[in-house]
Amino acid sequence: MADILHDISWVLPLRNEFLTPIFEFFTWLGYPTFIMLMLPLGYWLWSKTIFTRLAVIVMLSTVLNAFLKDLWENPRPDLMFRLDADVGKSFGMPSGHAQVSAVLWFWLAYEIQRRWAWLIATVVVGAICFSRLYLGIHDLEDILVGLALALVSLFIFRFVMLLKIRKLSRYGLKSQLLSIFFVAILVKLTWPPASHSIGGLVAFSLLLAWILGSNLEANYVNFSAKLEPLPRVLTGLVGVVGLLSLLAIITPLLSGLPSLTAGMIQSAILGIYMTLLAPLLFRLCRLSRT
Repeated sequence: MADILHDISWVLPLRNEFLTPIFEFFTWLGYPTFIMLMLPLGYWLWSKTIFTRLAVIVMLSTVLNAFLKDLWENPRPDLMFRLDADVGKSFGMPSGHAQVSAVLWFWLAYEIQRRWAWLIATVVVGAICFSRLYLGIHDLEDILVGLALALVSLFIFRFVMLLKIRKLSRYGLKSQLLSIFFVAILVKLTWPPASHSIGGLVAFSLLLAWILGSNLEANYVNFSAKLEPLPRVLTGLVGVVGLLSLLAIITPLLSGLPSLTAGMIQSAILGIYMTLLAPLLFRLCRLSRT
């Protein structure tokens, strides 16, 4: 059993010039780059409520994953197997791609409540998980633990966290931000000393910014995208171009700061843009209506 869980030498005969780009694409679907595009696009073009819940769930799952990686310090497969150089020095178990992608896609399927959504979620999550094995970044144990944590998290989010969010929202923005801030301090104080990931606190920074921005947007902007296809496409294009432009501007400005500080500031700015500044831009450009 130990060999099955940890030996990934069986992936080597499967690799070829046709499959490798396919699984590189699926592994990209599990990276923050894709998630940071998917969440705001869903918020702008589909449902602010659904994608705010999704953002909260994804960010909290990201924190849990980063915490457990540094707590367990489980090494990744040998370098000789790796076709993905973006993992840095982070540990392997649990797989962040397996855990976070399962939380994201299965929660989205739960929100949609359609069979086709569950089918798509299952296929995408399965392909993302297999891509991590194919590219030599995780072994089977990393994947299975990540999926197990995702399933447990989904049940908790469904029966506890969502109710807490709804109750918390009754107490206003200040209570929401203070609650997240104190949880962030608690996480920082209990974080394992051998830390190789800044993703946890960066995720908290994005979460704080998202809650702040979405509340301000609801009170002062209150946009909704038009249903016609062309305005939706234009709205998405304007939003993404603005996001990439903002990222290109702030990245060099923060380059001299420690990576954790720069990451937290960057995520906070992007979170405010996604939830507040972009909707305001859409209103000014007449790309949305109340």
